[in-house]
Formats: sequence, structure tokens, C-alpha cells
Amino acid sequence: MSRRNKRKQEHFVHEDPSQDEEDDYHGGNIGAGFTLSQQDPEPSQSIPTERPSERNNLDKLDPEAREKAVTSLARIMLFKALEREPIDRLKVLKDAGITTKDKIASAAFQEASDRLLKVFGFEVCKMPKYMENWKGIPAKYKDRFFVANRVKDSDQGTHSRCIHSVHSPSSVERGFILLVNGLIFCKGESRTHGPRKMLERDLYRLLHRIDDAIPEEPPIQGTSRAKNAKQYRTGTSTDIATPNVDTLLDQCVHWDYFIKEKASDENFSSQVLEEGDMLISMGPRSAIEIGRSQIIHFCASILGEEPDPSMLREVQEDVEEAPEMDDTYMEEEVA
Repeated sequence: MSRRNKRKQEHFVHEDPSQDEEDDYHGGNIGAGFTLSQQDPEPSQSIPTERPSERNNLDKLDPEAREKAVTSLARIMLFKALEREPIDRLKVLKDAGITTKDKIASAAFQEASDRLLKVFGFEVCKMPKYMENWKGIPAKYKDRFFVANRVKDSDQGTHSRCIHSVHSPSSVERGFILLVNGLIFCKGESRTHGPRKMLERDLYRLLHRIDDAIPEEPPIQGTSRAKNAKQYRTGTSTDIATPNVDTLLDQCVHWDYFIKEKASDENFSSQVLEEGDMLISMGPRSAIEIGRSQIIHFCASILGEEPDPSMLREVQEDVEEAPEMDDTYMEEEVA
């Protein structure tokens, strides 16, 4: 990262608390320098209600068989959570050895979800209701579950800072996700009954202005740079504060922090499009873990302004107007 952009970058990535671990643990240094107001994320949907017949079947199982089924399922879901992978309910049930003939699927999924919440503070949930009603939202997101950290944080974000500062890449990733969401929300095209969207090339241009070590243009499909973007790995040790945006953005799309789609006159009409243009918008994981209210306050803090009341009202209206969804499982088969 260039020297002239180092101070800007510090606004978006948490400082390493290792300078004074004891004070940080007790909150002594939390909030020193730039701080973010802690806003609640979007209200997500709970998992559908279990079927009474399947709860009865699970309760009747031999205790050892029941424990094996629920524990296996809970472990698979936990490892998915730690890798930030979305959860396909039917797939994890199959991986845990729970099949149609067992007739315990919904009850086992509920019990495994309860364990994650009680032991780790991880809540299994679906995307917010208003997002399901967005025009053009890919159907695949409607059937995905996510694991969200529901441990109550302090006003200074002590818990979040501690867990994301364990490894340097985690801090960089978290800062990047918040920054990109902020740019999309402030600079993206606003749509009625849909997410704000931004051309990928415009996003790169803005990121380059923040840090000139970031390329000005996204990778061209078919080039070696585009192919290398698929090789991102988590947990790697690095002292470089500027991430490889090509790979990190691609990984964040995989994690569902962002939605990436081909641009067309139907889904993006405010600019003249070029061949190969792609759109970036906020994904369901960003809504569940961060929320638009937090993004609005983040942008206001960066600009030294008060949060825009009209934007906050827009968020509240979306939540209030979203109709209740059917919270029961549809008939389905677990292969």
C-alpha cells in the first residue's frame, strides 16, 4: 500500500490489538482512534418450524442413534459456519446420513441448530424477509441458511474486534467487506424493490482512489489474472494491508457477502454498458452480519457527518413492510 493511502486504509481495517493485549481484552484500548457505532444487523428469518411427526420420530429413536444423528449434523453445520459456507439444508442432512426413510429431518435440523446457538452463540437463519421480495434476487438464495454470530457485543465492538483480530487476514477481510458495502450503498444505483447496484468497473475505480495499489479495472475474463482470482485461500499469513482485490472479491461473492451478476439494460439503466459489464450488490450474509443501518453509520463516520435520516427511514420501512413468510417446511425429499 502506498504511503499516501496508509492513513485512509486505517479507517477501514481494525488495528492489531497485540500492541497491548491486556488492555484490549478489558476494553482499555477499544475505541481509541477511529471507532464505529455498533448498529444491529437486519432482522433475519428463523428456520422453518419442525414437523410434529418428525419431532415425535426423533424422540422415539434409541438415545445412541439420536445422539449420533444430531451430533453429526451439528458438527457439519459448525464446520460450514467456521468456513463461512452457506448451508444447503438437504445437503447437510444427506452428509450427516439422515435420509427420507428416517422421517426426522426437520426435527434433527432444529435440534442441531439449537445446539449451535446454546453452545457457541451461532444462530442458523435465512435471509431477511424484505430481501426475498426483491425483484431479481437469484432463487438460490431463498433456500440457503446462514450461521450468524449472535453474541451480544459492547458499544465499542469489543467482541467483534477480538475475534477478527486473531488473524491479520480476518481484519483485512472484514474491513474490505464493510468498505465495499459502503461504496455500493453510497455510490450504487438505487432501485425500487431491489438492492443498490454498482458496476464492477466503477467499484474498482473507487477502490483504486482509496489505495493506488489496487488495480483500476477488474480482471478481463479468460486472462491469467482472472483465473488466479479463483485461488483465494483463507487463513494465510500476510503482512500486506492491501488485499488482492480480485481474489477477495470473488471469495466474498462465494461467501454471499455480495451478489455478482451480468449487467443488462433491464437490471441497470443509469449508465451506458460495455461488453462484459458485471454488477455488484449487497448479499444476504452482509445483511445478516452487518446490516444497512451499520453501513449508513459507517459512511457517515468516514465523512464526518450525521447519518442520513431518509436512508435510515428507507431501511426501517423495508423491514416493516415485508410480509410474513410461511415458516413451515414444504414437502421434500432427502436423498
